[in-house]
Amino acid sequence: KIFGGQVKDYMEMLAEEDPTKYEAHFSKYIAGDLDGEKLEEMYSDAHEKIREDPEHQLAEKKGVTHARGEAGQITSSDGTEHARNKKITLEQRRAKVAAKIAAAQAKLLAAEDEDENEDE
Repeated sequence: KIFGGQVKDYMEMLAEEDPTKYEAHFSKYIAGDLDGEKLEEMYSDAHEKIREDPEHQLAEKKGVTHARGEAGQITSSDGTEHARNKKITLEQRRAKVAAKIAAAQAKLLAAEDEDENEDE
């Protein structure tokens, strides 16, 4: 299992039975010119490199900061924006539901009034 034998078997089986699914599942392997036969070599090379220098090298931090704006909008220092929902309290949720119910009831009453006016 350490050398990817089960992955090799799955790749070969999928290549024979469903080539389109094989291409979808293993597109990065195909782009890297890896097939079932080269997997064991790739894993053994990785194990050798780990044995040469087993110390973990921390990745360099990107230095991206995030600022939270109004309405849950988060802006990053790299220019990307994300929307995040802010948690609301139970009272706020209940008030929100009550407002929706009141709006729906007002809409129904308005529709009934229009129907009564049309009948007259």
